[in-house]
Amino acid sequence: MDTDEHSVVSTQLVGLKDRSGLSIRAIARSMGYQNASSIQRYFSPDYPKPALPADFVARLLPVLVGRGEPAITREDVLALAPDTLTDLEAASAPSRSASALELKGQVAAGLWMEAGLFESDAVKETSIAGDLRFPSKSQYLLQINGESLNRVARNGDLILCLDFADAGIEVKSGDLVVVERSRDGGHTIERTAKRIVRRDGMIELRPESDDPRFQEPLIFSEHDEEATEVRIIAKVLSVIRQIV
Repeated sequence: MDTDEHSVVSTQLVGLKDRSGLSIRAIARSMGYQNASSIQRYFSPDYPKPALPADFVARLLPVLVGRGEPAITREDVLALAPDTLTDLEAASAPSRSASALELKGQVAAGLWMEAGLFESDAVKETSIAGDLRFPSKSQYLLQINGESLNRVARNGDLILCLDFADAGIEVKSGDLVVVERSRDGGHTIERTAKRIVRRDGMIELRPESDDPRFQEPLIFSEHDEEATEVRIIAKVLSVIRQIV
């Protein structure tokens, strides 16, 4: 391929960046990088490859999907990955040296379950490694059940979650987060994933679903005692498609 052909993927990436309204620095920080220079090369017209690394695209998914007008789709972002890796199996590549993670249940909006079902009985061992940027002990997997996150992940996909409090990071506006809502004095729990938006001390948790059942955002104040019924428990680092 000549240079013009090689630069197509960077042109597509720049187009998604412009459509999202985010700067390269904002994208880098949302992906967990400190500086824009960590990802700048992928936006350059001189980028020498016809596709972006699959693990980079996996981290990019929760940052861009759902943003812009028209909203950026999962397929828009996956188009940047190698054709043979569009399901992002490389996000759980066996060559990684991080510890294997546990599958700790499901994300299933609209499904209220007894609190005990979210504990140890739901934990399963996997062979999937975590993100080397963060401690393995602060990471775990959840499986998507249903269409509550279908702009970003499909039914059956896994999401790589980071316990942000345990990892010592702060969730930011634009992050995709896992949220738990409790009722009946904490005896029943609903777990879902939302896009976080901070405004004047308030937090709006916006849905990432095309399903009409899951369009209502959650809004609460960090300083409101009633907000304890809604708890942000993790940041979503990436989406993993299991290859059957």
